[in-house]
Amino acid sequence: MRLMGTVALVALQEDVGTLAGNVLKASMVILVGVCVSYYLTKLLRAALGNSSVGEVSIIINIVRAIVAFTVAYFIGENFFGVQLDGIARALGVTTLVVSLGLQDLIKNVVAGIEIVVTRLLSVGDHIEVGGTRGEVADVNWRQTTMRDKDNNYHVIPNSSLMGGTYKHLRGKMARRYVFECDIKPGLDLQRVAGDIECLADEALSDCGWRSEEHTEVRFTGSTANGVQASIRIFLTDIEYTTRAMDVVMRAIGQRGYLADWTNENPAQEQWR
Repeated sequence: MRLMGTVALVALQEDVGTLAGNVLKASMVILVGVCVSYYLTKLLRAALGNSSVGEVSIIINIVRAIVAFTVAYFIGENFFGVQLDGIARALGVTTLVVSLGLQDLIKNVVAGIEIVVTRLLSVGDHIEVGGTRGEVADVNWRQTTMRDKDNNYHVIPNSSLMGGTYKHLRGKMARRYVFECDIKPGLDLQRVAGDIECLADEALSDCGWRSEEHTEVRFTGSTANGVQASIRIFLTDIEYTTRAMDVVMRAIGQRGYLADWTNENPAQEQWR
């Protein structure tokens, strides 16, 4: 009995020693994994942080998860005899079930990674999607936000953007600005509208502010002074808005169309 107890004690001590050795080895492997994860994260941030890829957290998290799984698999297989194949298969089945319910989200995330990493689109790009033109206001992992010339925002799922057709337009997006004025009564409105559109386009072109689209004039009603006109001008940049309005109003006023403009121009007679 004493001999058997001694053998058991020796075996226990060997098992404890082996366990302690495996724990020490596992700790060293974990330390190496932490160092690898840290430096990979640092390299990724350095490589992507200063580029057009603004948000890199998902890439970093994926890399960290891969490193962590690799370390856990190595430790389990080599030091503790844990067969992770069954666990991996179970996780695979679970992942399959979850992914079936999150197909749209996964598609958007994958498409978002492709858009951002390959730099297909960046904030400020001028694009056309489904007949709507606008400027890219934001690109994230799920969706792309586009702002049109009327300052309306359109949210486009990344999977739809990549799976459909979009056009990358050159130059900046036109900025539409609308202002109103009163036109003197008794004039030929159709001819006046055409002349105002030409005057505005010419004045804005001379200043270098006009975009490719032409000025539009619409008559929206009548006032005590005359006929209310809505003038839509298209500018290359929003910063020109105030000066552009001043230039256009001066051109229209000098023509003698404004109801409250004191400068009488005989040239207006031809439009009556």
